[in-house]
Amino acid sequence: MMNLLRNRGAASRDRPLFRRLSEPVRYCPETDTMAIELRPWPGLTEETAVAHDAGSDLVIHDYAGDGEAWLWGIEHASQHPEHIVAALRELQRRQSVASE
Repeated sequence: MMNLLRNRGAASRDRPLFRRLSEPVRYCPETDTMAIELRPWPGLTEETAVAHDAGSDLVIHDYAGDGEAWLWGIEHASQHPEHIVAALRELQRRQSVASE
């Protein structure tokens, strides 16, 4: 998962892990790992996320400042369409609420 989040181009070595990904959904075929960013990182550069196991091959990363989910990490993504659908539904819900 860490490789997927850091693999964002040449400048990625200069940016912290929690900066906004270029796209909200990223997939790494080499590791079959998917990251779905539900919202931009709400914190300061030095703040952290808290990861918790949320199911088989699913890790949800919460922003420690407010306890709300920031990113869903799905390992063995090709074997877990249920996690992908749930994460995309949550992303869509958040985007529709934000646009209201």
